[in-house]
Amino acid sequence: MPPFTLGHFSQVCCQLLNHYFGEVVGEVGAYLLRRGYRSLFDIPTATGLSIGEVKKALAVMIQHNLVKFEASERNNNIAEYSIIHHNVYCLLRYPKYLYMIKRIYGTSEEIVLEILLNLGQASASNVIFQSANRLKEANDDAEILDPSTLYQSFLKLAQDHFVIRCPKLADNANMQRVPILEVDDKEKFTVPHLEVGPIAKLLKENATQLGDHCDSEIIWRVNHERFDVELRYVVLVNAAARRVDATAGELYHLILKLWRECSNPDSPVTNALSFNAIKDAVRKNEGSSPLLLEHFDQYLRVLYEDASSLISKVGDAGGGQFVLNYTTVFENLACASLDSIVLERFGSKALRLFRLTRIQKFMEQDQMQSVAMIPAKEAKMFTYKLLEHNFLQIKELKKGTSNFAPIKSFILFHVDLPQVVRTALEACYKGLFNAMVRQKHELTDNKRVLDKHARLEILLESLRGEGLPEDELAYLADSMTAVEKSLVSRIHSMSDHLTLGQTQADDTILIFESYLKFSSIA
Repeated sequence: MPPFTLGHFSQVCCQLLNHYFGEVVGEVGAYLLRRGYRSLFDIPTATGLSIGEVKKALAVMIQHNLVKFEASERNNNIAEYSIIHHNVYCLLRYPKYLYMIKRIYGTSEEIVLEILLNLGQASASNVIFQSANRLKEANDDAEILDPSTLYQSFLKLAQDHFVIRCPKLADNANMQRVPILEVDDKEKFTVPHLEVGPIAKLLKENATQLGDHCDSEIIWRVNHERFDVELRYVVLVNAAARRVDATAGELYHLILKLWRECSNPDSPVTNALSFNAIKDAVRKNEGSSPLLLEHFDQYLRVLYEDASSLISKVGDAGGGQFVLNYTTVFENLACASLDSIVLERFGSKALRLFRLTRIQKFMEQDQMQSVAMIPAKEAKMFTYKLLEHNFLQIKELKKGTSNFAPIKSFILFHVDLPQVVRTALEACYKGLFNAMVRQKHELTDNKRVLDKHARLEILLESLRGEGLPEDELAYLADSMTAVEKSLVSRIHSMSDHLTLGQTQADDTILIFESYLKFSSIA
């Protein structure tokens, strides 16, 4: 199917499906991205795939929480399938998920999450069993292989809502052709008690499959919404650290923890925290730096008086009441990202005009060039460049209501921030897609020399472990020419740069998406 019929966001999703699950899943996913809700029998006709291939592709995507199904509005006996766009896009963020969990908890929790991400959906006992096998392959430490330790790791992830129960068949599901799935809100994050003895016994017997267990019918998956919240917190903490210093970032991280405990993460404004409550939390925190303990008052003052509005003071009770206004904070972050985009694309003078117009709300052409102190010719050129690329918008005001006299009109330039953010967001998706396609092209075109280099590195590492002399190792290393080595080095460097570019684009996308989300709620 021609990829150009998809939007930039859908192209990114299609590319991710192709990369992680293969071309067949990519074909089915691209069709669902393009057409929305479709029945099983519509997909083979449109894609040219066999019914068996389509069933397997849908099964894989349902297993990994990328596709959902529900009864058709036209016929309740037919199921219609649709892509869960956000979950597909989150495939790009899996490395961030793993790094985040390792930083917060440790290696055991990282392994548990990695296994669950690989399986898509699984019972807690199966995840623990597979995690223990993974650790067993890495080392033979009996303490690490203890399933009760991994059970505690899984328990931590569920208690902090990083994993969530999958819905199960409803009580009246047998009465309908298309099953209805539901889960009780009270049970979403409740992990049942597990008997780890049988799991430990199977591990000692070097078993590869767990089989049926006491919790086999309770299935878990990754909670993407919880990770979205944590990624937003990372953006905010990094913003505080860049704005002030690392100690301010440490304080902001502690305050975010307090807000998370007492506020709904999807609310545009958090509940208020008192000065005394924040100070007590800093004192009780074992990891607080001496600098923060000594200068707590000054750091808090710098954060709430700063123009970025990372903290807003709303009252004086209890030494002061502080809230986090997500709408204002992400608006400031989105504006900073847009300023950076305008500076890189059009230069400093265009940035001056863009920023001035955004601050002043509405401005005429003559007023813009005089206040910005830019020559008329250049001001007009940059203004219309920004207008052409949708960074500025026009509003026409007409003066006079006479039916006979000519009507005088005023042309005012302004910045419609949500519209500009949506335009920049589309550009980010386009850049992300281009980076992914370019990386795939480079790795595919040079696959032969990369495979040769990988085989040679494995062979040299193996022989080095066997104690082969260095001169013989150098002789084997020369089996690749200098040109091939240079090519491999260039490809690896380019691939690393493209991966870094994708990560940075995703960070900007997260800021823009958060701004649009909270501004729409507000």
